[in-house]
Amino acid sequence: MERSEMFLIVWLAFMACGFLGWYFSHRARHKEKLMLIEKGVSPEDLRKKEHRSKLSWAKVGIVVLGLSIGLLSISIFITQLHLINDSPATIMAILGICGGTALVLANRIDHKKND
Repeated sequence: MERSEMFLIVWLAFMACGFLGWYFSHRARHKEKLMLIEKGVSPEDLRKKEHRSKLSWAKVGIVVLGLSIGLLSISIFITQLHLINDSPATIMAILGICGGTALVLANRIDHKKND
């Protein structure tokens, strides 16, 4: 099998998985709404709950920024300071520490915003 054929198969598989994931989550959410409406919950209450449960993009941005700072520090340590050998464990540890710190920071900022 050629490289382009393999790329096409992998790309189609990713697209199919993405679509099927979206489809089944959308269908489950729709069934849940119908069941709640049948039990007597008003549609306005459903909209309020949906609005509260949306993903905080500020939180995602802070985590991505933390991982980027981790990647930048890794590249500086390797190229300029020669402090880190190319060990994957060290690189993953630095990324984990920076990403985890950013996640904790984003969680604290989100809780302060909600209070």
